[in-house]
Amino acid sequence: MSSPATPVPPDASDHYQALGLARHAEAVVIKAAYRALVSLYHPDRNPAPDAIERIQRINIAHDVLSDPARRLAYDATLADTPHPHPPAADTDDGPDPIAEPWKIAAGFFPEILQHHTRLERLSGHLADEFRLHLLQHKQYADAAAIADRLRVAFLGRHFGTDEAVLAYAEQLLLAREVEAVRFVSQIVSVLGRSVGADSVREKIEQRFPRTIDSLRKRALYARIAHQGDGPPDRQAIHDLVALHGGVVQRPLLRAGGTLLLGMHDLKFENDEELRQLVVRRLAAECG
Repeated sequence: MSSPATPVPPDASDHYQALGLARHAEAVVIKAAYRALVSLYHPDRNPAPDAIERIQRINIAHDVLSDPARRLAYDATLADTPHPHPPAADTDDGPDPIAEPWKIAAGFFPEILQHHTRLERLSGHLADEFRLHLLQHKQYADAAAIADRLRVAFLGRHFGTDEAVLAYAEQLLLAREVEAVRFVSQIVSVLGRSVGADSVREKIEQRFPRTIDSLRKRALYARIAHQGDGPPDRQAIHDLVALHGGVVQRPLLRAGGTLLLGMHDLKFENDEELRQLVVRRLAAECG
């Protein structure tokens, strides 16, 4: 049975904005956001003059969005409201109410930003859940383990229990092959463990042939960016640049040359400078 409606002040903000969530946020993220925000902004702990009004908005938003029936009715009132992103987009809808606390936490524990970035490439919801968990429980020293636990649980919810399939789906997510990822999820939901990773990969490559190059780009980038001791892998660098439509020009009898990539002509003096240029230029796409 639904709980009785909580009076909403005439000037109440969007309930999703009050919790800093997208309109398609999952129930688990709504719950985590509410707990974290109450911990951060409760008037007993927050001396800000608008703390009481803010916690009221947070409570009202949670009352509505945590009840499936009331949330459905509320969402219907937003149907004609301009929405900056399509419903399936994994993005925020408004101001981020935990941006400042997160910035403070990252100032002391900068490694949490790296974990957050990797989770964000898998799912915006997952990255939000990570931030909210850390801010609520103050377990910053355990950030790596928490991020890994959330990542494994997320992949398991969507792609089953086969480790090879999970690894393949994660690579597709990191490569932003969204349609291919959705098809993997559909395959797993229909066939479960009756199908192996090799069969899944074969079917995906038939239907989405561009994933072959996407995953090869990521594999080459990882080899170049995380190389150990020894000279840079020239062949891997040239292959990666070629996959991105670029070229490495090397004059005869010289160690350096020019990297032609995108709209830029970048000079380098040796193979290590070339490696660093390629890593920096392609970090956003392949890192």
